[in-house]
Amino acid sequence: MVSYLGMSKSVGNISFYDSTESNGFNIGKPYSEKTAELIDKEAKRLIDESYDTAKKILKDHMEGFTKLAELLLEKEVIFSEDLEVIFGKRAGSQPPSRTGDEPSSANLLPEADKE
Repeated sequence: MVSYLGMSKSVGNISFYDSTESNGFNIGKPYSEKTAELIDKEAKRLIDESYDTAKKILKDHMEGFTKLAELLLEKEVIFSEDLEVIFGKRAGSQPPSRTGDEPSSANLLPEADKE
């Protein structure tokens, strides 16, 4: 992400993607050693930040994950309603529309197949 897509504040909005580097003829990188170090540091920062975020999510919801594991041992198959009981509704989510507007299987058939 950092070197190919330019998705970093410290490296900047620049892509160092080089489509010829995979053919084996291009030995060098299209950037300096200093920039390579900056890219490495930024990649490490992104990985560390993501790892810390994942650990926090797991710690914050450990009780729910334990309940989920127990429920899976008991039921083997669970549904979204079971997850909502344990974790609550997702913020910003809306329940699926059940107004009867969904097409029936008869409406999905081509006209020639309905006869």
